Amino acid sequence: MIGAPLALQAAEVASTTLSVTATVLDSCLLTAPAGLVFASLNTGVVTNQMVQGTVTVVCMAAKPSVTIKLEGGDNAIASQRNMKSVANDLLPYIITSDAGHATAVALGGNLFSGALTAVTPSIFSVYGQIPAGTYPAGIYTHTVWVTLNY
Repeated sequence: MIGAPLALQAAEVASTTLSVTATVLDSCLLTAPAGLVFASLNTGVVTNQMVQGTVTVVCMAAKPSVTIKLEGGDNAIASQRNMKSVANDLLPYIITSDAGHATAVALGGNLFSGALTAVTPSIFSVYGQIPAGTYPAGIYTHTVWVTLNY
């Protein structure tokens, strides 16, 4: 047939759904990448050794009220932090929040209290000091729990 109109075919249509999800984190990451590592002490020499470490916090959202506490650990006696040797000898030390060692952080006391910004790492220096004295020979260790409340 000449001149007859061509039949139009209807277009086919398919559809589906696109799932959209998101997770908004309201968390903080707490690390202590640099611990307090004292050099070797001589048993017969009186020293007053000091070292520096860090505690780092990264929050996914700004936090208006944050505290970082340093607990006493297993070897604490009264208000004194102590490292312990395998022979159960104790080596006293203090933790301060300033390089001049003027502001000691008490057992369970705050290293920091205040606001933190989002995403930017907040780095807090901690300073350890072994008081002058002579101590029994040995390898001493201790673990301090760092607690972040937000």
